[in-house]
Amino acid sequence: MKSVQFFVLIVLSLALGSGVYPGLSLAQTDAYSLEVAVAERSDSEQQDAYKAALRRVLLNNSGDKTILNRDLVRQALNEPETYVQSFSYRRPPPGTVIASDTPTTEQVRQTGQATQLMLVSFERQLVSLLIAGSEPDGASEEEVTSAVDAFVVSDSALVWLLIRDDDRDIFISDNAAANVQNRAREIAGAAGISLVYPTGDQEDFSYLPGEALVAQNFDPLNLQSMSERYAQKTMLIGYMTRIGARGWQGQWTQVSGDQQRQSQFETSSLDEGLQQGLGILSSVGQVDETFRYGGSAVSGTEALLWVGSVNSTQDYASLMNFLQEVPSVSTVYPKEINSTSIVFSVVPRSALSGIESALFDAQWLRRTAPPVSTSRSSLLRNVDLALDVVR
Repeated sequence: MKSVQFFVLIVLSLALGSGVYPGLSLAQTDAYSLEVAVAERSDSEQQDAYKAALRRVLLNNSGDKTILNRDLVRQALNEPETYVQSFSYRRPPPGTVIASDTPTTEQVRQTGQATQLMLVSFERQLVSLLIAGSEPDGASEEEVTSAVDAFVVSDSALVWLLIRDDDRDIFISDNAAANVQNRAREIAGAAGISLVYPTGDQEDFSYLPGEALVAQNFDPLNLQSMSERYAQKTMLIGYMTRIGARGWQGQWTQVSGDQQRQSQFETSSLDEGLQQGLGILSSVGQVDETFRYGGSAVSGTEALLWVGSVNSTQDYASLMNFLQEVPSVSTVYPKEINSTSIVFSVVPRSALSGIESALFDAQWLRRTAPPVSTSRSSLLRNVDLALDVVR
């Protein structure tokens, strides 16, 4: 079976109600802090972690994929400790799933084993000065300070989202929303936009509590504080709620300075709701073809595939062989098994198009609609593609 392993098997669930994982470690904490997976606490590993974190922070805050090629930036990456404000370590509990976008040191990449996470926080002004000073025309410290006050982050947005699935509330900062985070980055990347997520701590909720997200009514001072905290000029604040068999209702507000733009709509699936909500940001950046859905830069987000009329071990074996032979599928395994049906996890999500194409040569499989499930914990509520074994 094809698979990807790092520390523990990286699997991300779009089935928001499943709650099958004991925890998930999130790599992003704010615009100038990042967690790096490390193998040990040695000086060399620490320096490597500094470099990995600084590289990602520069990319996230500059909005420029070529920034690492600049001479000043290369020099800074050789002395990353100059820009470090603080660092700390933590050891996640056994079974914790590490976010797939977590930076790693060279030792972790070589061995595939990480023992802990190192949180590195950088001096905001020094990083901003480096970004501006490495431009061809350069920048004075006074100009950089002004740029910092005006939020130098370009082509990026802070996303604060509440998903209400029946009687369960899930915020974008929650562990259960890890797959939604990855899918949202995938969607926004099609417009060349990078996303930053809040940490979801008490300070965040003091600025934007759940009731404000539901009402889509925000205190201007709180919006300004939230924007300053994450160094993001543009914010997208959403509320998605399930409306029974009709699907999902979305309410989204884009905030940029004193300007606000709101949108409300209904969709048949959570994924469609994310696409429409994040589409509000499309005027912020230009489309980058490398980030189109299914492109080479697509994330490792999983898809859920339901197959019915599975009545024997031979049916199961045939299904596994069929899915594993699809070139675009890197990982596939059964995630929920019922009496005559199976929900498979398929990674990456973009492999769905390859599976659909392979159906033309698989006369024993056909497209169908999954049965309606009344259980909030069932993955049936969030399947992306449904097939049936033909007798």
